[in-house]
Amino acid sequence: MIQDHKELRYREFADNYDKEVRTYNSYGHEVIFGMSYEYINPGEKLLDIGIGTGLASILFAEKGLKVFGLDYSKEMLDACKSKSFTEELKLFDITKEKIPYRNDFFHHAVCCGVLHFTGNLDQIFSEINRVVRGGGIIAFSFAPHGLMEDFLMEDTDWGVQIFRHSPLYITYLLEKNNMELLKEQRLLIKGADKINFSMQFSVMICRVL
Repeated sequence: MIQDHKELRYREFADNYDKEVRTYNSYGHEVIFGMSYEYINPGEKLLDIGIGTGLASILFAEKGLKVFGLDYSKEMLDACKSKSFTEELKLFDITKEKIPYRNDFFHHAVCCGVLHFTGNLDQIFSEINRVVRGGGIIAFSFAPHGLMEDFLMEDTDWGVQIFRHSPLYITYLLEKNNMELLKEQRLLIKGADKINFSMQFSVMICRVL
């Protein structure tokens, strides 16, 4: 009975996710696409890590890229599958498993609205570097903070905790994984009150060298 209630809650969240994104003026997915556009070509393979309902990668699919998606929520994957634009979708937890594709399988990868739910990003960046071939781009968002710690946990008005990451920590991960920063853009989205722009995020576009 508890499991049925949990599945219903996730289903309702997945069904309303796209609408909620617009309500919060959270358009990081469109920013990622626009900032990445000059580096992509039709026919290339794109991995969307934490694909959710597909908001970040459907724009790439519309330009002819072949999209593969990973997410830990079956309900989100079902919502994404209903849009019929992906090559393959897999139930997957990036924080616990290795990406289930061979080395250099993808031309590019995107990860939008995901990294702020994880503290230590070392394995995630290592795995992205493994599966994306040289010359490809990695486009992602994260929640920055200005302190010395690599990452810290923060309570939000939504009643959930997120992780904020130091830009120095992100720079360290890029250098460690042989990635070059091409572009960065700071974003503001509305908080839980859906009125004030109180949540800051950063979008980075990087090239695998």
